Amino acid sequence: MKSILQKLSFTLLAAVFTISANAQTTDTVTANPGYTNQTFYSFTSGTVSSVSNLDWDLAFQLRGFAASILINSKNNVRLYKANKSVADWSTMYASDTTGIFSTPTNELFNSDTSWNFGALNRTNNPADMFDLGWGNYDFMTHAITGDSVYFIKLSSGVYKKLCIVSLANGIYDFKWADLDGSNETLGAINKTTYAGKNFVYFSLLNNQIIDREPAFNSWDLSFAQYLTTTPITYKVTGVLTNDSVTAVKAYPVDVTTVTSAGLTFDKAINTIGFDWKTFNMATNTFDISDSTVYFVQDRQGSVWKMIFTGFGGSANGNFYFNKSTTTGIGQIQNSAIKTFDAAPNPAHGSTRLILSSEKAGDAMMQVISMNGMLMSSDVVQLNSGLQSVDLSLESLTPGIYQVLITMGSERQITRIVVQ
Repeated sequence: MKSILQKLSFTLLAAVFTISANAQTTDTVTANPGYTNQTFYSFTSGTVSSVSNLDWDLAFQLRGFAASILINSKNNVRLYKANKSVADWSTMYASDTTGIFSTPTNELFNSDTSWNFGALNRTNNPADMFDLGWGNYDFMTHAITGDSVYFIKLSSGVYKKLCIVSLANGIYDFKWADLDGSNETLGAINKTTYAGKNFVYFSLLNNQIIDREPAFNSWDLSFAQYLTTTPITYKVTGVLTNDSVTAVKAYPVDVTTVTSAGLTFDKAINTIGFDWKTFNMATNTFDISDSTVYFVQDRQGSVWKMIFTGFGGSANGNFYFNKSTTTGIGQIQNSAIKTFDAAPNPAHGSTRLILSSEKAGDAMMQVISMNGMLMSSDVVQLNSGLQSVDLSLESLTPGIYQVLITMGSERQITRIVVQ
C-alpha cells in the first residue's frame, strides 16, 4: 500500500509540474529590420537559428521524392519558362527571350502551401507522377533527367539561362550561362553531404553552396518574408510550418477557453501564414486579428496554442505571440476532473488513466485523433476522489490521440501515444 501511495504521490507531483510547464508564455521572434533574415523556431527550444535570406538564389530539396527546387523570391529572384528543351541549350540566344518576360503565364513561383513544389517544379504535368517539372523520373534507374530550360533573373538584375541537368546517385547537376551562351558554369550538390536538412542553398551569383538551414527535426516554424500567389502575387511576411508539422486556425473563439478538440489540422505550410495582421493606415501600425488562435502540432505530436499579440513591421521584423502546450496532463486546471497520468504511455492494447473527480457520476470518455476524428466514445462511471479508468486501445492504429473526459460542463483532456 505504501508503494502505491508513493507512486501516486510521484504522479501528483509530476502533474503539478506539468501544469506549471503548460502555463502560457510570451515569446518574440525576429526576422530583423527589413525582414532580411529567415528565422527557424522550435516551440520547445525557441529560436533555433536566424540566417540571412539575401545570399542565395536556388534551394535544392534533400529529403523525400519531390526533388523540389525553390527560388529566392524574398531576394527578388524571378524565374520564367524559356519554352525550350535541353536539346536547344547550345543554340539559344538572347533573342529567344523576346515576349517571354512580358507574358505573365511564363513566370513561375514557389508554392506557398507545400515545400514540395518549388518554382522549377511548376511546369510539371499533374497527370504524370514521374514528371517533376524540371525533369522526368526514371523508375528503373531512379534518376531524374532534366528536360527543361529556364530564364532566371538574379537579385543583381542580371538574366541567365538555367538547366537542371539531372539528379542521379544523390547528386544534383545543373548549369547556367549568359543569355548568349557565354560564361557557362557547371554546379553540383551532393545530397548526402547535407543529410538531415530539408534544403541546401546555392548562389548562382557567387557560384557557392550555402549550408544555412538547421536540421529538419530541430524546428517547427519559419518566420520570413515570402511570395504568395493568392489572390494576387505579392510579398508577405508571415509564418510557414515545417514538413510534417500541421496547424489549424480557430476563429472566432474565446481565446482563453478554446481547445483543439474537434478541429481538423492542415498540412498546408501557410495555415498560419500572414493574414493574422492588417496594416492600419491611420496609426501606421499593424492591428492583430482578435478572437483568433492557432493550434500547431509539432513533430513530436505535442499541440501548441499560439496567439499573436503584435507585429513590429519592417522597422524591427519582430513577431510577438503567446504560446502554451495544450496536450499532456493537467491542461484544464480549473476543471472538477483532473487527469494526472496514463500508464503505460506509450501503450499498446490498453492503458489506464489515473484521475480525480470532485463528484461521482456518469462521464463521457472520447478518444479523438490529432486531425479531429472521433475514434471511440464510451460512458464511464466516476467516483469521487482519486481513481483509475481502463481504456482499450485495440481499435487504434499507432499514433497520437487525445482522450476527452466530460461530465456535465466539466472536462479534461489527456494525450496518449499508441504504439
